[in-house]
Amino acid sequence: MRNTTIPLLLRHAAPMAVRELWLCSLMLLGSLGCAVLRPPPEETAPAVAPEVLRADLHVHVTMRAALGPLFQGEPGDGVLAGSHAAFLVNQVDAAALRRAGVRLILATVWPPNATRPGRSALGEALHQLTELEAFARRNPDFVLAHSAAEARRKLADGQLVLIPAVEGGEGIRRVEDVDLLYAAGARSITLVHFFDNPLAGAADDQFGALVGGLTNGRDGGLTPLGVDAVRRMIQLGILIDVAHASDRTIEEVLALAGPAGVPLLYSHTGAGWAGTRCLSTPLAQRIGAGGGLIGIGLFRSFQQVPLEERWEGYQQGTCDDDVAHWLHYARQVGPEAVMLGSDFSSVILRARPGGACAQGLRHTGDLPALFAALEAHGLARDHLDSSGERLLRVLEAVERRADPSVLQSARRLSVPRDDLFLDWAQPPPRHQ
Repeated sequence: MRNTTIPLLLRHAAPMAVRELWLCSLMLLGSLGCAVLRPPPEETAPAVAPEVLRADLHVHVTMRAALGPLFQGEPGDGVLAGSHAAFLVNQVDAAALRRAGVRLILATVWPPNATRPGRSALGEALHQLTELEAFARRNPDFVLAHSAAEARRKLADGQLVLIPAVEGGEGIRRVEDVDLLYAAGARSITLVHFFDNPLAGAADDQFGALVGGLTNGRDGGLTPLGVDAVRRMIQLGILIDVAHASDRTIEEVLALAGPAGVPLLYSHTGAGWAGTRCLSTPLAQRIGAGGGLIGIGLFRSFQQVPLEERWEGYQQGTCDDDVAHWLHYARQVGPEAVMLGSDFSSVILRARPGGACAQGLRHTGDLPALFAALEAHGLARDHLDSSGERLLRVLEAVERRADPSVLQSARRLSVPRDDLFLDWAQPPPRHQ
């Protein structure tokens, strides 16, 4: 008989901090033996045309700040993953992003909640947003933008633009906390991450059979606070990301956002035929019909791609899987609703070498091979090249639904510092 004692205790009795620390330990153990390399210079991919504007809906540029000593490197310091299995090493490089035409990014901070002395879950989220601002200040290759108009101006200047996003609403315990996240710079919020939180139910069994007992055992939807938080996000013009959410949560968010004319994001997913961490085809179609966007995550799939979705020479476990996932959603929802949601620099395995990507998917330098494969399998070049423009239009649509009075009130907020060790630090600037 399977021993369920520890999973049940962790699910029902342990605080969230214990569960997240346990998962971080699994991640660290899984990374042992993976080389941490500064790879030699590689062949330069052909430059894309200046008018190409591709987007990525989900990138962690500051994961070193989130995971401390467990994670090595960040964009600009010369550290880059040398293997598809080196998943505790930076995978983002500015020059490689430019070569791939990816110039607009939802820069996602992941605040492992309640794991830092002196910080609450909300305090950690605010701190991570401050870390993102500090990253942009010290790294001239990247700039932050807090509106579609600001992003357009900075893109016109040829810059790589980051729009701040928060993965997981665990820190939101009252509606006013959404205002604080907005004041600290967040322009997209993923309602849930791995576990149910005060806002909503997360997707069940996100970690598969191995540690599935630790995750959520029910298909919960929005809580009353979650309903209020979604409405506040609409009033503030914040992008609502339903990645990691349960089906019921997504349905209930659609019921609120649809009548308000607000499109949704599902920032990173695998294929709709898989059972976990993936968006079902019916819900994908509803998100697409509402003008929303679906990002294709570049994580190693443990669900086999159905034979009818493969082609001659297909290699399982390579980036052929990612191409198949992308093509699946493009057929079911429409190619205009689908774009990259790489999840680069997250703690996850990538496609191994082979198939359409000779080197696998180690880092952003391998994106040109992925894009070339998509085009070779019939995806129109324009759908790839215009993804950044489509993201800007969604952001503009969300901003148009904002309530000016609520915006004005949020912009006046002074963001508190919930940190025993950094009380001397100044709060982040308020954004207009």
